[in-house]
Amino acid sequence: AYVGAKYCLALASGGAAMACAMRALQVRAGDPVLSNAFTLAPVPGSIASLGSKPVFVEVKDDLTIDLGHLEAMAKATGAKVLLLSHMRGHVGDMDAIMGICDRLGVRVVEDCAHTMGAKWKGVPSGRHGAIGCYSTQTYKHMNSGEGGLIVSDAPDLMARAILLSGSYMLYSRHRAAPPPEAIR
Repeated sequence: AYVGAKYCLALASGGAAMACAMRALQVRAGDPVLSNAFTLAPVPGSIASLGSKPVFVEVKDDLTIDLGHLEAMAKATGAKVLLLSHMRGHVGDMDAIMGICDRLGVRVVEDCAHTMGAKWKGVPSGRHGAIGCYSTQTYKHMNSGEGGLIVSDAPDLMARAILLSGSYMLYSRHRAAPPPEAIR
């Protein structure tokens, strides 16, 4: 409800949320995954946990992803996923980022560990791409001591995330799960 998403899944950590989100997007071992170079270890760690290859994209002086380098690296590597880490409260030009990614067929997972509550043109961080990921570690905006969240409006992605997370047995009791017919 806080970010206006239809569906939400709780996980053990923000890193687990990112890894589960990429699995839901069917990222496989060996696949290149784009990510901004200025980030924290859990971001490339979540990519590496899948056996995938982090492809680092430069950042600008304002600590947001460099759009020209993003486009060049997406074309050069053929990557189909961008794990976009909004660092230190800085949200990049999401219109331009999504424009590049949509044009090149790159799905976006937003790491919003540092931007829960931030917005780009009135839209909360985590609501631009296919999936938004949040950390709920002790010192985060909303905290659970340790944990993470995945949000999306896509029932198929969230059903896949639920199944891949192992929390499928009582999903129908969860008020933020997709409808039962989405779970196949």
